[in-house]
Amino acid sequence: MSGSATYTGIPDGTYRDAVTGDTRTVSDGRLTVGAPGKGNLRVYVLKGPGKIGKDGPYLK
Repeated sequence: MSGSATYTGIPDGTYRDAVTGDTRTVSDGRLTVGAPGKGNLRVYVLKGPGKIGKDGPYLK
């Protein structure tokens, strides 16, 4: 995926990206996320702990 995506019908709550640690709050069942650049990944997890792993050549 390149660009952005909107997910609908998801449970409300706090989502954290396991890749970047970014936090988003969903209150209307919709989550819009961007994935700028080719090959970038976002993994938003409801009530997730946040970023996993340390920055390195493949994870920033």
